[in-house]
Amino acid sequence: MKFASQSVTTEKLASRKTLKKPKLEQLDSVLFKWFSAVRSEGKPVTEPMIVEKAKKFGQDLGVAESECNYSDGWLRNFKFRHGIRRLDVTGETLSANQNSAEKYKDEFEKIVADNDLTPEQIYNADETGLLWRCLPTSTLAGGGEKAAKGFKKNKDRLTVLLCANASGNHRVTPFVIGKSAKPRAFKNVTHLPVQYDAQSNAWITAALFKDWFFHHFVPEVKESFKSLGLPEDTKAILLLDNCKAHPPVDELVSGNIVATLLPPNVTSLIQPMDQGVIQNFKCFYRRSFIQGLLNADCDVTDFQKKFTVKDAVYAIAQSWNQVKNTTLQKCWRKLWPAANPASDLTLQTDEEENHQDALTKVLDVVRSTDNPLKNLPEDEVEEWLLIDENEPVEQELTDEDIINIVVNPQPTQNLEENDSDAETEEKEKISWAEAAESLNKFISFAEASRVSGDNRDMQGLQSHRNRRHFEGP
Repeated sequence: MKFASQSVTTEKLASRKTLKKPKLEQLDSVLFKWFSAVRSEGKPVTEPMIVEKAKKFGQDLGVAESECNYSDGWLRNFKFRHGIRRLDVTGETLSANQNSAEKYKDEFEKIVADNDLTPEQIYNADETGLLWRCLPTSTLAGGGEKAAKGFKKNKDRLTVLLCANASGNHRVTPFVIGKSAKPRAFKNVTHLPVQYDAQSNAWITAALFKDWFFHHFVPEVKESFKSLGLPEDTKAILLLDNCKAHPPVDELVSGNIVATLLPPNVTSLIQPMDQGVIQNFKCFYRRSFIQGLLNADCDVTDFQKKFTVKDAVYAIAQSWNQVKNTTLQKCWRKLWPAANPASDLTLQTDEEENHQDALTKVLDVVRSTDNPLKNLPEDEVEEWLLIDENEPVEQELTDEDIINIVVNPQPTQNLEENDSDAETEEKEKISWAEAAESLNKFISFAEASRVSGDNRDMQGLQSHRNRRHFEGP
């Protein structure tokens, strides 16, 4: 168990904050980043391996032998600083291990009991790669076309971080990472339904994660506690996997809000977000995306060009909100069965249930139209739903990369969009009068054609129409 796992009381948090900085801070940071990367891949790490790697990094960084003796005391202090309690004695690969998962569950429940935590106070966050403009390989273009011959999967990608608590009553605003800090599609947009940032390859980085933790996650958790009538200093734990881009947990502390790591060999078995939640989210996203194609009066290629990163982030926010509270509760069942003992959670495997549900919902959309899309083979739709299941969310780092990240940290790019999204035409700012006229036309169309859906949707549209003097254009 990591040190952060045990440090949820105010007294222990205070003691951790007073830890002395390592004498050779760069070497310490580089070594721990390497350690986290190796462990995240399920590979074994022994104490001799750490010492040998430290010596190599020390040479690369120009650390003289007189400055660091790599003694047993040095190793002990390194492990203590980073909450490393156990290392592998053997050289066995850390494959997913049910016995280890059961042992961790006992440790986790002890943390919960010792700190009197409720499901509202425990969160899990996980990143996933999203190919946001990808369509099934043989997607048919338009009503008069037979097929989109030579069509290739669109590889535009975003990284999406999803986070929610174990009670299912608080889903944190999605964090989306794109390739550009200023997409053209965001021009004149003053508010987005997600937290958005950028990295040149749309990867999560330690700097981006820390910014999200302190400036978005912590404030939203405090606001959630406030809405529940809980004290401002209420404890909260964020459970994370061993993604190489996650900072050390001792850097993720804000008052009584802390982070802790799952053991690397149990993540796929018991990490809540991996138990069907992300798959369910992607189902809703892809159903929305393919519905957009069916409604579009253009072929596949034109639709993909017109579908911007702004469209994607709105679809991401909507899809995240469509994930049911019960789904967010059920995903904790393998790690923490006691979190929702009174709910009607079945014993059916979450992954199987969500996968079949996803396939059924998308097929229902496809089969319900006169568009030739209805002829898409079921196996191809199923493949499409899982197309980015293993899409990377972080950079594969060499030793040189790790050193460079620590020694020469680079700020987030602040460039205008330079990839395919740049094809989007700049849009003029729309006046209130123009927006109101268009809204009236849409309401009339919806009322006449019975495509309004839920009555609450129509009421919401009418409410916006009647709010003549609201803020913004």
